[in-house]
Amino acid sequence: MAASTASLPTTVNISHTINTPMDRNNYLSWRSQFSDILEIHGLEDVVTTNTKPPKKLADGSLNPNYSRDKLVLSWIKSTCSPSIRSILLPCTYAFDAWSLLEKRLSPVSKTHLRTLREQLRTLKKDSEKSMSDYLLHAKSLADSLTAAGSVISDEELIESILDGLGPEYKEFTTSVHFRSSLSYDDCYDLLLQEEHLIKKMSTLSLSSSAAFTASRRRAGSSHSAHNGHRSFSSPHSFGQGNGRGRHWRSSHQNRQANWNPPRPHSSPSTDTRPPLLPTPSLPPTFEYDGYCQLCEEYGHKARQCPTRGNFAYLATADSPSPTPWVVDSGATNHMTNDPSALTQIQPYTDG
Repeated sequence: MAASTASLPTTVNISHTINTPMDRNNYLSWRSQFSDILEIHGLEDVVTTNTKPPKKLADGSLNPNYSRDKLVLSWIKSTCSPSIRSILLPCTYAFDAWSLLEKRLSPVSKTHLRTLREQLRTLKKDSEKSMSDYLLHAKSLADSLTAAGSVISDEELIESILDGLGPEYKEFTTSVHFRSSLSYDDCYDLLLQEEHLIKKMSTLSLSSSAAFTASRRRAGSSHSAHNGHRSFSSPHSFGQGNGRGRHWRSSHQNRQANWNPPRPHSSPSTDTRPPLLPTPSLPPTFEYDGYCQLCEEYGHKARQCPTRGNFAYLATADSPSPTPWVVDSGATNHMTNDPSALTQIQPYTDG
């Protein structure tokens, strides 16, 4: 009896259809996609039935079932990662390879289920990961648990997703907890909108902060320029700053009106201004709340006094109060610079 010679899909390059090599992490998605390909080509019985067809028929021709088996085995090996391919080296039939992968990689063990649940429970969204990537990762963990027989509801999945969000999503998390029901798809859309809003508000905040900083710098530059103009005025512009005190101008003008400069013995000078020494031009850091020890004016210290170094002013200053005499001091002679303190004045002679 002639054997069936159904045509084989030998021209199909399955590696273009499954472009991600299968490993321990994506076995479930690989198995689902591979099963669909087998069904399309009518080869699903190759991995579900342990027939182990012989290579040759009775008449010596090549067995078509053997060719179908070898074709599926080559597909399995070509879509596996190198580490998984080494596990399949002892397998000579597609059924053996399929069964071995199911035994080694199927996430039905309690340890694997516990690991997936722990990963879902400890989800954390970092700043470098986008919201869509974070949600897809959470969904893949839930799908892996569901495929392994441990169904995860949308409510449990959303709870894990919200727990892994940062503090910038606390208002959103609070509002979601008040909802009676929410599907994963609705939560997905809301979180993407919230992420867009947070980025927009952050950009506006940075722009406002930059504008405020620039405004303060401009104001500071204007204030410094104004103070610099006041600080470096002419040394002869009396009463216009330079730390003179608020009562200095009127008192100094009165002294200047009543003061007659001494005439030197040399040739007369045309400069009638008093021989003032330059005073510091830097303004004080604060206004002095007290009286000067030199001119007794309010509002500045002695080192900032405009009469400091003005010897003409010191010569015409009010005479100090009479110095009291010490009675029976034991001294042979007494001296004083105040003639009014003496009752009998006689010129001194060397003889």
